Amino acid sequence: MTYSLSKKFLAATSALLLLSMSAVPAIAAADNSDAVSPLSAGNGLSEAAKQYLLRYPSRSGVDGKTAREDTAAVFIPFGATPEGGWPVVVWAHGTVGVANHCAPSLNPRSDRDKQYLNTWLSLGYAVVAPDYAGLGSSGLHHYLNARGEAWSVLDSVRAALKQFPLKNELILVGQSQGAHAAFASAGYQPHYAPELNVRATVLTGTPYFEKGTTAADILPPAGGKAPSGGDPKIPYIFYIYLSAADSNPQLNPADYFQDKALPLLKEASNLCITPLNDEVMNAGLNAANALKPGVDSLLNASVGAMLYPTLKIDHPVFIGIGSADINVPTA
Repeated sequence: MTYSLSKKFLAATSALLLLSMSAVPAIAAADNSDAVSPLSAGNGLSEAAKQYLLRYPSRSGVDGKTAREDTAAVFIPFGATPEGGWPVVVWAHGTVGVANHCAPSLNPRSDRDKQYLNTWLSLGYAVVAPDYAGLGSSGLHHYLNARGEAWSVLDSVRAALKQFPLKNELILVGQSQGAHAAFASAGYQPHYAPELNVRATVLTGTPYFEKGTTAADILPPAGGKAPSGGDPKIPYIFYIYLSAADSNPQLNPADYFQDKALPLLKEASNLCITPLNDEVMNAGLNAANALKPGVDSLLNASVGAMLYPTLKIDHPVFIGIGSADINVPTA
């Protein structure tokens, strides 16, 4: 689903303000020039005067302890740097896949994302765009792991503030999986990165999970009818399984997926979302011919990592809902 947002809307949204609490900081970003390199021109934005790839130290939110290096793109607007530095939009991207090479910083951005991020740049905001752990960095990306997303996002901002002329005045913005990452970041920020000044959070296509979430909740029939052909939400189940199996290699895919789905499940660890979705649609995979009843036990075991740490956020939050969204349906 594509959309355009006006500068007037963005300017109004960016006027939201306030801050959060305190606690123990994570790994501090090192201030060294080796962490910064030019971003490939083909993966850049037209409204950016300068654009960089930033490598920064973080800590795995999956296990809560392992030191790692993650990546982010940083875009600086045209014009003179304002006093105190550029205010920052922290862009949390939607689903791209779970493989290293699916990272947004390694690929051209979609036309929708270009239009959206260019608008923020034209309004005088720098953009920090983290890839998330496992995308552009080592290991498998753990899909929809709330703490994993949040810690990687927050550490990207810490590092960017040290490397670039940015102001510690932040708006977290996310779409789809990115809305999950942005809201999780807003929830973890007071305790994980209390020094960051988050003024507002903006979310669209926001996933919500709770204990007891089932496959039927993730794959609701569109218009009350189960799809007879391919279902574009099947890749999400694949990515959730692969994330769980990365933590528990003893999982047997045949316990959760029918034979028809197993070849594509194997490919999903390397296929980014667009080619994987194409393959799913071409194969006609849907809940009836791809999943086994055991998939609900998989989701039950996985959903804890997807939950937001809190729904109480101490700054303004804007949530946009698409009435025709088939991936994150309205309540």
